[in-house]
Amino acid sequence: MKLQYFGHSCFRIISDMGTTIVTDPFRGTMVGFDMPHIRCDAVTVSHHHDDHDCMEAIVNNPAVLDVAGNCLADDIAINSYETFHDDQKGKLRGKNLVFVFELEGIRLAHMGDIGCLDEHLVEQVGKVDVLLVPVGSVYTVDAVGAKWYADKLGAKIIVPMHYHTEEHAFSIDNVDKFLDLYSKDAIKIQLSPTLEVHWIDEEAPTTVVVLPRMAD
Repeated sequence: MKLQYFGHSCFRIISDMGTTIVTDPFRGTMVGFDMPHIRCDAVTVSHHHDDHDCMEAIVNNPAVLDVAGNCLADDIAINSYETFHDDQKGKLRGKNLVFVFELEGIRLAHMGDIGCLDEHLVEQVGKVDVLLVPVGSVYTVDAVGAKWYADKLGAKIIVPMHYHTEEHAFSIDNVDKFLDLYSKDAIKIQLSPTLEVHWIDEEAPTTVVVLPRMAD
C-alpha cells in the first residue's frame, strides 16, 4: 500500500493492485494552496464543506462515497461510520464520516473532520493499523483529542492532518502541539509525500509520521 499526501485532509491510497482512493479533495481558494488535478477509482467525502468535497480537482468520473455504509473498490474494502463534526452532536457543524479502508491485511482509518470524542465510534471501528487524524482544533478535535483516538484505536502509524501551515488561508493549530505529546524517538518527519506500508509489526513502537505535501 502507498499513501500520498496532498495537504489538509486529502490523501491518495494506492493498493498493490493499483486501485486508487482519494480522500476529502479540497478547494484551493478556501484552503490557501492548490489541489492537484488527479484521477482515481473512488473519492471519499467526510462531509460537504468546500475544504473536503471539491470534485473539480478530480479529472475523471469516479465513484463518490459520502454516506455511511460498506462497499468494495476492487481490492479495497471500505466501511464508513457516521459521527459528528463538533462536540454538540452536530448542532454547530453537522455530521462527519469516518472511513476505514482494508487492503493487503492493513486497516487504515481516515477520521475526516471529527469534532468529538465518540466511544461508540471507537467500538464500531475497532483496532486500526494506520490512523489519519485531524489535530488542528477549532473545527476538529485538538491535539489531545487526536491522541485519544490514536490510543483508543491502537494505531501503530499515526499521520496527522488538518493542521495549520504557512500556506493555509485560515487559522488552526499547527502540528507541533500534537507532536509534543510524543517522544522525539516516536516522530518521523518524512521528506517524501509518499508513505509505503506493506506490513505492520505489532511489536514495534507507535510512530507518528509527518508527511510533506505533494504539489502535483
